[in-house]
Amino acid sequence: MYYRNILSREWAVFLAECCQIAYDQYFQNGIFSIPHGFELTKEFKGVSFHTLEWFGFILENEDAIVVSFRGTQTDLDWISDAEIFQRPFPYSGSSNLLVHGGFLSVYESMRDELLNSMNKLDPSKTLFVTGHSLGGALATLFSLDCAINSKFPSIYMYNYGSPRIGDEAFSRVYNEYVPASIRFVNLADLVPFVPPTKVVAPISKKTWHYKHTQTPSRFLLTAGSIVKNHSIETYIKAMKEKLKK
Repeated sequence: MYYRNILSREWAVFLAECCQIAYDQYFQNGIFSIPHGFELTKEFKGVSFHTLEWFGFILENEDAIVVSFRGTQTDLDWISDAEIFQRPFPYSGSSNLLVHGGFLSVYESMRDELLNSMNKLDPSKTLFVTGHSLGGALATLFSLDCAINSKFPSIYMYNYGSPRIGDEAFSRVYNEYVPASIRFVNLADLVPFVPPTKVVAPISKKTWHYKHTQTPSRFLLTAGSIVKNHSIETYIKAMKEKLKK
């Protein structure tokens, strides 16, 4: 596999499959198959709606490290509705970067454990970060955090069906620190289009703005329903079709 190519089709397939494995971990209570050629370095949990749940894992081989975050495939409404207000991203050294409060709450619940694990790994290895849906948002937050607060100089972030995460300032700083990033977007999937670019609180009338990070890679694949259009299986199918071209 060619690590230095940001748009490696082989890695696009493999990392999407790692997202699927993160769902296996969740649905099978921590039991999942480790991809050939990798060793399991760490499993981690996070808190979502006051419940401690499996949220992903860290894999490692002699050349690379993979951090995979689980998302949500069925209960999609909460992505746009839950804690849609913004809070400062506390790991950037600036209070000017605002992100989705719900996504940040989940990330904060696992952050210290993750960074402690990363600090024990070899920073000369190439770091790949991935996630689907909510996991894509967590992968983005983690990638910026890691770029600022760890020793890893090479971070490659691939996410699939990620919602918008933060404001323009967050997007700008993220693009600067993690330029080797790809957002795979199914144009038939509603999730990459939420939250809307402008959100107004119904009572206070406070306004928040959302802007995607770079770099989008778009395709159109309809699977018969809103949920299926968003599913990781649909994204894996699309990545495999890209690989054939």
